Amino acid sequence: MPTIRSRFLTFFATVLCGVSSVAQPPAPKVSLDNTELRTLKSGKIGRQYDLLVSFPEDYATSGKSYPVLYVLDGWHFPLMAFLQNNNLYSQRMPPVIIVNVSQGSSVDVMALRAQDFTPTKTAQEAGSGGAAVFLDFLEHEVIPFVDRTYRTVPSDRGLLGHSYGGLFAIYCLEQRPALFQRIVAASPAMGWDDRLLVKAARTKLRNLPGPVRLDISTGDDGDVTEDATALAKVLDEVKPARLDYRFTVYHGESHNSVRLVSFPAGLYWVYRPAN
Repeated sequence: MPTIRSRFLTFFATVLCGVSSVAQPPAPKVSLDNTELRTLKSGKIGRQYDLLVSFPEDYATSGKSYPVLYVLDGWHFPLMAFLQNNNLYSQRMPPVIIVNVSQGSSVDVMALRAQDFTPTKTAQEAGSGGAAVFLDFLEHEVIPFVDRTYRTVPSDRGLLGHSYGGLFAIYCLEQRPALFQRIVAASPAMGWDDRLLVKAARTKLRNLPGPVRLDISTGDDGDVTEDATALAKVLDEVKPARLDYRFTVYHGESHNSVRLVSFPAGLYWVYRPAN
């Protein structure tokens, strides 16, 4: 049996190990190459947003200008930075500057995005209905800042959004059809306010001022599938002039899991070479 002395030595060694582990300096944080963080205070909204930027690998040395892809929701940034890097090898789309517009990482981020991305105020979400103000912020504050700060091609802009972000992407197309030339709406929450934007698409998207490529997608395991399908049916009926669109249902994917499939596939489609 262990003696009192051996028990004490064991306890003392354990304490020393614990103190040693606590005293170790913190490990360095992981950073992503060819990325940077900017912050932008919106005068109209009165809040600060993070702009998470990912550059093509040769941005610093090429002297070239690049199209810009705007992505909604900051939590998508690691995936987008990976797609940026992977594109060096896959070459499925041209190099672009990726700008994730993020409401930050606060505990109320879900409420903030619901406010920013929804077009009308309803009882479904407290504080909803701020899409018009957010679109104004995007058009008159974010995009000019990015164009001033980086070497961009203003005639070639893309927008990607998921869920409420996908709803906002369709809202943006209906309200500012010339602002983006390539749009990916992944699992868009088109049921908002009794399918308000689905109904508006019949007139809003009938005749666009310029060509737009639109990729709409959804999984078949979720509560937004029917609403996204309803939008696709309207487009099939109207056949909007100058709108090149595609609708894809990814079997076995849910509202959230579909992103890992639909983001790259949708981007590859809207950035495909012209026929």
